[in-house]
Amino acid sequence: MSGASFVRTLAGVVLAIVALFSIDTFLAKTERAESRVEATRFYASGQRLLEQGKSAEAVQQFRSAIAIERDNQDYQLALGQALLAAGRSAEAEAALNELLQRNPIDAATNLAMARVLAKEDRVDDAAFYYHRAIYGQWKHDAHANQLKVRFELTDLLNREGSKEALLAKLLPLQNDAPDDLATRKQLGHLFIAAGSPARAADIFRALLRTQPRDPEVYRGLGDAEFAEGNYHTAQAEFQASLHLRPADLETQHRLDLCDQVLELDPMQRGLSAEEQYQRSRTLVERVLEDVIRCLGGSASGAAQELIKIVQDGLKKSVPPARRRAALEDNLAWAERLWKVRKTDCKQAIGASEEPLALLSAILVR
Repeated sequence: MSGASFVRTLAGVVLAIVALFSIDTFLAKTERAESRVEATRFYASGQRLLEQGKSAEAVQQFRSAIAIERDNQDYQLALGQALLAAGRSAEAEAALNELLQRNPIDAATNLAMARVLAKEDRVDDAAFYYHRAIYGQWKHDAHANQLKVRFELTDLLNREGSKEALLAKLLPLQNDAPDDLATRKQLGHLFIAAGSPARAADIFRALLRTQPRDPEVYRGLGDAEFAEGNYHTAQAEFQASLHLRPADLETQHRLDLCDQVLELDPMQRGLSAEEQYQRSRTLVERVLEDVIRCLGGSASGAAQELIKIVQDGLKKSVPPARRRAALEDNLAWAERLWKVRKTDCKQAIGASEEPLALLSAILVR
């Protein structure tokens, strides 16, 4: 074979190899593109099923998407969320843990993990991941998402009754949160739950300047004043709320409770000494009756002794000159009896006992 012929043959072989490689590369890219389209279809189907509440079916769709694109974090996150929605918390935690090992600062994944742990009532662990979500990396709308997560964490702490922790999370939110009406109302109610009704009252008063016809704002301010023990002021705010929305049964209940407390409160301003004494006697009699009914035959020795002291004291005739001293005795007995009610009685406080509970709380303070 001549040199020229060899070169032509070699060139032909090279061209054939290049052509085959190009065809193979094209086919591979086409196959990958088709696979991505298929994975996207499974993912979109899973999202639709999840929105429809069909979480078990959504799990299968997300697993199919992951089988095609194993490294797609969006698919894996969606799988964790679907598993949680399906009530499979342990599997959701495992799936999200795997994802977090690869990207521990992804905010959306940390948020999903926080929700899994909150569902399992692991509050401290959930709070840890909520914090990681707040300070993690968001793909978009970082500030808005951070605020959303902060509020979600406060809701968790509120449900758990963690007042100090809740207040600590609310204080920075007071200035950072949006100034829209719904958010400010939510903040106000959360401050009441956190044991800071004065801050709540400030928020609702500020809202009233721009929303003087909003019954929910009046009720919120009433709740704040009620929590502070300012029952006269709370009564006026609840009445204003009902004037704007007369059919609000919850506000009516709050107003009725205010009325009952004010009718029973022996330390209310403007009462005569005799009226104060009579109210204090009524108060201690009602608390005593409630404690005896609640404890039944299971009263401890200390509780029985206290009940006997109060019963004997109430039997004694009190001359007018001793009414002031008797008033103080009655208030002290009511306070001690209510402490027994809280510690020794297993029954929940009923509607008829709410005024007693509120007045006793004031006495304890």
